[in-house]
Amino acid sequence: MFGVHTRKAMLLCKSTGISLRNSYSSNIRRTTAKPLAWQRSPLLFYSTKPQSENAAQPQKHVLSGKPASWIRRLLTPFLPLYQGQNIGKAMFQICTTYPDHKGFWIDECQLPDTFQTWFSTTSLYVWMAMVRIRADSNAKHYNQGLVDSFFIEAERKIRASGVKSGRIVNDTLKDLVSSFKGTVMALDEGFARSDAVLAAAVWRNLVPEDKMLPQVDTITRFIRSQLAALDKCSVQSLVSGEFAFPPVRS
Repeated sequence: MFGVHTRKAMLLCKSTGISLRNSYSSNIRRTTAKPLAWQRSPLLFYSTKPQSENAAQPQKHVLSGKPASWIRRLLTPFLPLYQGQNIGKAMFQICTTYPDHKGFWIDECQLPDTFQTWFSTTSLYVWMAMVRIRADSNAKHYNQGLVDSFFIEAERKIRASGVKSGRIVNDTLKDLVSSFKGTVMALDEGFARSDAVLAAAVWRNLVPEDKMLPQVDTITRFIRSQLAALDKCSVQSLVSGEFAFPPVRS
């Protein structure tokens, strides 16, 4: 059962009076007393416990001094370009939540409750917001964000109505862009010239009915009052929601 060398070792231990078991256990003790190099590797004793809360955290390197001021001057001109979309979106939320779309524009002005009516009336509020933003030094970026948000919502409404053809959607948007430009030009002319010209622009673009002349006069007065109120508001107050369009008949 045992090999030749094992039997010889057993006979030698028996003749000398040494216990083979004690010899093996002493060898084991000597072996475990001084671990080998691979046993002392720190990878074998890596602790997964979280570090103490009082352990020093590595310091974050914050750029300061001349390099920071130089980078700030370099990037500052680009901030309005990236902020314009968010500011324009916030402005559009004010323009599209006017309170009396159904009560005044649909019921009193007898306009059909259609997408075209929504687009025409919302164009008026978008134009008033654009007039206010023009006074800001970053008006180009803010107005672009406002108009982009307007037409994104218009496209969403067109597709939600069941139009699936991309060609029809694009052609409709092109017509809406032309219509919006005409409305803006007409309202700008009326704003710069007189109430009579402004009322004519309202009649042509919003309420094209002769029997609605009293409503046209009400809308013209409303436009003047809201432009005066917007002039007293800062862009920051508009974006933060401190301004809201009141009903036309308040």
